[in-house]
Amino acid sequence: MDIRQDLLKEPQREKGGKLAVERFEYQAAWGLSRILQLYKTVADFGIAFEFHDDVLELDSMSSPTKVTFFQVKTQKTGTWTLSGISASPGAKGKTTKAKPGAASPEKKLSFAAKMYDNYKRFPGHTDRLVFVTNQMCSDLAEGHDETKFDTAAASKIESFRKRLKEQDPDFLEEHSKLFHFCCSTMNLVSFSDTIMGAVQKFVIEQTGMTDTSTYAFALMLLEECRQRERMDVDFTTFSGMSESFVTRKLVDDRLEEFKRKRTEAVDWLQIAPDITNIVRRRDIGAAWKLYVNDRLSRYGPGPQRFRKAVRDVVAPHVVGARDLLTEVDAALPEVRQLAHLWDPAVSDDYLRAVILYEFHDV
Repeated sequence: MDIRQDLLKEPQREKGGKLAVERFEYQAAWGLSRILQLYKTVADFGIAFEFHDDVLELDSMSSPTKVTFFQVKTQKTGTWTLSGISASPGAKGKTTKAKPGAASPEKKLSFAAKMYDNYKRFPGHTDRLVFVTNQMCSDLAEGHDETKFDTAAASKIESFRKRLKEQDPDFLEEHSKLFHFCCSTMNLVSFSDTIMGAVQKFVIEQTGMTDTSTYAFALMLLEECRQRERMDVDFTTFSGMSESFVTRKLVDDRLEEFKRKRTEAVDWLQIAPDITNIVRRRDIGAAWKLYVNDRLSRYGPGPQRFRKAVRDVVAPHVVGARDLLTEVDAALPEVRQLAHLWDPAVSDDYLRAVILYEFHDV
């Protein structure tokens, strides 16, 4: 069966609910770093967030054959051990007796057991089960490359296998080879700066643009990952599932959009002559410069909705039947109602500049 059909058919193990903001952001940042790595090394890929695991990777979106599951966990201090990764929550704590007649409490699975559950549900397609974190594992060689659990000392890996077997009788010794450990290079305190710098470097490499506006692209691409963590997608169809993945094509499309916006900006000098009042032309021209700069640096669903909504409400007013500014002023009250999507404090001349720009941006 096609791996995509398996992913659609198999129910997700859990709906994690709201995550701690710190981990939520770190997970998106690490996922984005993985996307940049794949973009530069493979021809096709798909990355999904919060779909069967924290991060899920397909080796191809068009004809996938392998899936890798990444469990992303962070801790402020200390190191990980294979014992800690494979220990059931509360294993060393006090046990609570069930009340008479009550159902037995559900046994909590360790991080490793949850990872193994992904293999059980997709045994024919699973390539690796990777534990990603910001701290080293004392049982494995230090470094930031993926390391197999099986490289640990014999006593450590045997204990790991025993704990997994206790939690899941289906676990076999050979299954330990699926487990990998990845210590991210992103520090928990400064990961935001690290990923923003990595994206800016990526944009320069891919486009040759070296201006500071590459920061805007970094924000946009990170927002793509954040949106997919929060996305409520219909996972019953291929098309619905595909919407939740970041792919090579999506990155290509965003790079082209980024380059186009910097080479096909609406020219104020082509519009200014239609504003006959020199004072109005001066004031709107100054606001135009502000909007063009803001437009290049703002990405995300809010700004996108704002620009589209402006075009929709302006269209019935700016039709060339009257003086240009008269038509712009007629549209102004409706555009003012949309300003909360952009900046509710902007001036009327700023919004007039918005109207003129978005009307001419065809």
